Amino acid sequence: MFGVSRTPVREALSILEASGMIKSTQGGGSVVQPVSITNLMEETTLEMVDIDEVLQLLEVRMILESQIAALAAKRRSEEDLEQMEKALDEIRRAIETQEAIGHEQDILFHQTIVDASHNPVLKQTIVGISNLYYKAVKFSLTKNVGFYKKRKQVLEEHIAIKDAVARRDSEAASEAMLIHLGNARKKLEKYRDQQSKNTRTEAHSRD
Repeated sequence: MFGVSRTPVREALSILEASGMIKSTQGGGSVVQPVSITNLMEETTLEMVDIDEVLQLLEVRMILESQIAALAAKRRSEEDLEQMEKALDEIRRAIETQEAIGHEQDILFHQTIVDASHNPVLKQTIVGISNLYYKAVKFSLTKNVGFYKKRKQVLEEHIAIKDAVARRDSEAASEAMLIHLGNARKKLEKYRDQQSKNTRTEAHSRD
C-alpha cells in the first residue's frame, strides 16, 4: 500500500513491537496490543521534530500549562518559589553566555511550575511528551541565540509567570503563561512562513 519494500516495513514493525504497541504472533503475523493508561503516559520517543510539530506541541502546552500555572498559584509552597527562583537564576546565567541555547534551563523553570501544581497526573502527562518537549524547546530557543534582546524578553516572561504564582493570582499566572507561549508560537509561525517564502523563491529562480 505504501509502495515500499519489505525491509522498511519490518523495521517499522520492530519499532512498534519495541514500543509495546504490537505483538508478533506465531506464523509471522502482528496484532495490536491493548492500550492502557500506563502506555499512554510512556515517554514519547520521536527522534525528529519539524516546525509544524513544534507548533502543534505549543498548542498543547498553551492548553495544559496555562491551567497548570493557575493551579500552581493556588497550591505553591515557599519551597516551590525557591525552586522557581533558582531556575530563573539558571536562565539568567544562560542568556549571559552568548553561545548557550538555554533550553535546559527553560525546561527546568517550566518543570518547577508543574511541580508547584502538586498534581502527579499533570506531572506525568508532561513527562509523557518530554522527548518531543525537549526538542521543541531547543528548536525554538535556537532562534534566539545571538539576540540578547529576545533572550531577555523570554526571561521577563518567565519572571511574570513566577510573580503571578508568588501572589497566588491564578488568573494572572494563566494569562502570563499564555502570553509567553503565544509569543513563542508567533515567532515560530513567522519563521515557518519565511522559510516557505524562501523555498518558493528558490524554486522560482530555478524555473
